[in-house]
Amino acid sequence: MNATLPPPPYAVIGLGRVGTALTRALSRTFPEITVLAVEPDPRARAKALLDRLVTDALEAPSPALEKCGLIFLCVPLGQLPTLLDGLAPHLGEKAILTDTIMVKGAVREVVDRVLPQATYVGGHPMVGGDGSDPGERADLFVGRRVILCPKEGEEEAAAKVGAVWAAMGARPVVLSARDHDRLVAATTHAPYLAALALTRVAGSLEGADRVVGKSFADASRLAALAPEVAAASVAANPFAAAAARVLADELHRLADLAESDPAELSAAAAEARAHRERLLPEG
Repeated sequence: MNATLPPPPYAVIGLGRVGTALTRALSRTFPEITVLAVEPDPRARAKALLDRLVTDALEAPSPALEKCGLIFLCVPLGQLPTLLDGLAPHLGEKAILTDTIMVKGAVREVVDRVLPQATYVGGHPMVGGDGSDPGERADLFVGRRVILCPKEGEEEAAAKVGAVWAAMGARPVVLSARDHDRLVAATTHAPYLAALALTRVAGSLEGADRVVGKSFADASRLAALAPEVAAASVAANPFAAAAARVLADELHRLADLAESDPAELSAAAAEARAHRERLLPEG
């Protein structure tokens, strides 16, 4: 086994869509490694065992986790304090904690408060809202960025977590928690709020269901995310509101151009298209 990987077994706590996709990716990438799951829903546990995604599925943290070298926390932010309280007695000294929550500063604060001695590397796979049922995909993370946010002194742990993600086909990117939240506020959290606004406006119009198409589906996609996951993370990001207000100001400016200066609106559209090609070179 590659020495840069954390020692097995591994654990995934939370079998929601991302957590289930993660168990699929782990079982496909590391078929020889024991993978444990922790999930209170008996149906989700039964399905994970039936699909042979995990070696064992537990209702709650237990002594079985004490030997785990890597534990993924795949739960909504609001559930994290209670989860960490339950995990504390069963956390091995050499265990590395990481997560999939889409805000990092707030998670770091909770981990440092509840488990101050734990080794924790913040993680955020950039796959939100990708596909109708990402939990059924073993390749969800292939080619996708996963942001890792270690604090000073956790570089070795971050390299080990990154090695696991890279083995599953992801592209690890290291940022500070502050930079993650500042940048994601503009690239994920403001778009999420924009999708909510768009969907609320369109949903209030009688007859809108007769004319919606792929453009609306693409633009409103993030509104389909579970509120307890997405809305809670956005609310915990101190940069999100400011980014949304900047977006609102730009929307007002473009609306003014649409009314008064079509040529300038076309120029702004061309500039936006060039920015998109730079930000998303893959298309």
